Amino acid sequence: MKLFAKYNRINIVATMLVFVAGCVAFYFVLRYVLLRQLDESLRTEQTEILFYIKEHNQLPEVVSDAYNQRITYTEIKGPLPPVTYFSEKYWDAKENEQEWERKLVFGITAAGKNYRATVTKSQMETEDLLQMVIIIGAGMLALIMLAGYVINSIVIKRLWKPFYKTIQEVEQYQLAKQQPIQLPASGISEFDLLNQRLTSMTEKAQRDYTVVKEFSANAAHEMQTPLAVIQSNTEALIQDEQVLQKHNTSIQTIEQSVARLTRLNQALLLLARIENRQFLLNETIQFDAIVKQRVEELMELTASEKINFQLQLTPVAVAFNHHLADIIVSNLLNNAIRYNKEGGTIIVELTPERFTISNTSVLPALETGKLTSRFYRHPNTKPDGNGLGLSIVNQVCEMAGYVLHYAYVNGLHVFSIALKTA
Repeated sequence: MKLFAKYNRINIVATMLVFVAGCVAFYFVLRYVLLRQLDESLRTEQTEILFYIKEHNQLPEVVSDAYNQRITYTEIKGPLPPVTYFSEKYWDAKENEQEWERKLVFGITAAGKNYRATVTKSQMETEDLLQMVIIIGAGMLALIMLAGYVINSIVIKRLWKPFYKTIQEVEQYQLAKQQPIQLPASGISEFDLLNQRLTSMTEKAQRDYTVVKEFSANAAHEMQTPLAVIQSNTEALIQDEQVLQKHNTSIQTIEQSVARLTRLNQALLLLARIENRQFLLNETIQFDAIVKQRVEELMELTASEKINFQLQLTPVAVAFNHHLADIIVSNLLNNAIRYNKEGGTIIVELTPERFTISNTSVLPALETGKLTSRFYRHPNTKPDGNGLGLSIVNQVCEMAGYVLHYAYVNGLHVFSIALKTA
């Protein structure tokens, strides 16, 4: 749930609760005040009746429905009743419905007789006023909620625009491009503080990245000479038959390890050159010719493992670099062969829009999130790989503006590259 939606929900619920509680409280307070006013008018009528009896010692004349009120006197034998106020419903024949009325009952004595006097006033004006208050309150609640929603939708979206702009810039930021992140000032202190911290963080990350990249390149470069020395001395030992007979296993282990280390060193140097943009993409190459050449070179190897090649190639010319194109094709084909199974299949497809290699394998579906990470290798893979092949392919694709995709479909590992043809 978005922050705005969550805030709006809480705000609307809180507004409704507060307003409903306020309306209920206002209703009862207003009802109490209006009833007290009505009781006050009843008391005034009581005072006039008592004053008239005191002056004339007889009941005042009863006028029917005068001033929207009724007065009745009922002779009683017992003691005088206490003063009582209450409301009750009665049937209004004119309106053909039940209506509320307010009554005051009290005892009086006139001409030596006891009476129960009842003064009644209509309560409908009070009820009508209360209904109007409820309707107005409900209307105000609806208007306030509508206005609040509209205002929040407009104002909050405008206020949060700098935040979403920052998120967009962060998503598009690529550390390898060595370009500073552009986060403009928003005029809102919190967002400006966020932008300052993100800018500072990315600058530090760029410095650290540069140091690590330079270290990797320098280390790989410096390792070339020692590796060459070890390899030449190993070859010299192999030429010595006496040494070879005594230390054949050790020498083979050294030779294999040096070969793996050499391949790793070459891969790291290649990655450093790619990251430093040392390759120019200014050649128009025939991609299909490169694919066909690499497949023909690997035919003998695949034939020994009974791997079947299926080629579907369309002539494709791309603006690229011949060496990098060869690296992409070679790495993907080598992976398809290395992790295939005996009697398996490799399908190579090339169209102007896409280059795809699909292969059978004993491995299950790969983890997409780790696939292009450096030195990532599936636990069940052969130990001769260094885990840099797909990382190099992905790096080349990013530099060229290509997109590398992976999918596991019907038992096939499918690697495809979306091309930009010349």
